[in-house]
Order: sequence, then C-alpha cells, then structure tokens
Amino acid sequence: MHWGRFSTALLIVILVFAMSACGNTPDSETASDSAEHSDNHEGHDPDASPSSPEVKLTLPEDAKAGKEVSIQITVTHEGEPVNDADEVQFEIWEKGAPEDEHEMIDAEKTGDGVYSVKKTFQDPGEYKVMYHVTARGSHVMEPAETLVVR
Repeated sequence: MHWGRFSTALLIVILVFAMSACGNTPDSETASDSAEHSDNHEGHDPDASPSSPEVKLTLPEDAKAGKEVSIQITVTHEGEPVNDADEVQFEIWEKGAPEDEHEMIDAEKTGDGVYSVKKTFQDPGEYKVMYHVTARGSHVMEPAETLVVR
C-alpha cells in the first residue's frame, strides 16, 4: 500500500514538471503583449527559425473549370531568391474532401525563386491550396488558401 502511494506521488510530480515545461510564453508577457508581438511579425511564423525561407503564394484570380491555370510561389531567403529548394510541392483538394483525396503535385522552378504548377480543375467549386517548401534546412508550409473555380 505504501509503495502504491509513492508511485502515485512520483507520477504527479513528473506530470506537473512536464506540464510546466510546455508553456512557450514568458510569465511577464500578457495576452495583449503577445498579440502585439505577433502583429509586429506579419508575414512569417514567429516560431520558425530566423533562417527559414519566406514564401509568397500567388493564386489565379479567374480560374475556370476546364481551363488550365498556373499556381505559383516565390521563395526568398534573407531577401534573396531561393533557386535551389530541395523540394516544392502543392497540396490541392476540394473544400471538405477527406485527406486521402488531397493531391500532391511537384512544382517546377519557372523563374528566379519562382516555383509553379499548372492544373486544370474539372469542376467548379472551392478548392484549398497549400504549399510545402523544403529549402535551406527548413520545411515551410502555411494554412491552406481558398481558390474559387467558376
């Protein structure tokens, strides 16, 4: 009985220690300070390494079903174009589709730091587009953006 209480106490101490290590905001930073801090870092992930590449997604404005469109990203690192990315892919799926229906398409380098894919959407609707870039020792991806196909 005594041994069971010791084990329970030890487990509680370990859990408390583990949970206290999970926080990533200093105690002195309030929620409003944190929001203000995030606003000052618009356009990049504050948790990303300072050496992570920056990516700008460009979606077509007039996508029509049955017509080929170009989807592209521009990748830079410290203000310079990245022309040697290890891997660039676009993940595309119809809004609401299960994950096993997401299409992964390898992009081609088509310009100075520019990577793109050509795709024909067979049906009108809302599609989600997400990029995956592996370059300079980092993997960069952002939440999916919506492309409306008419």
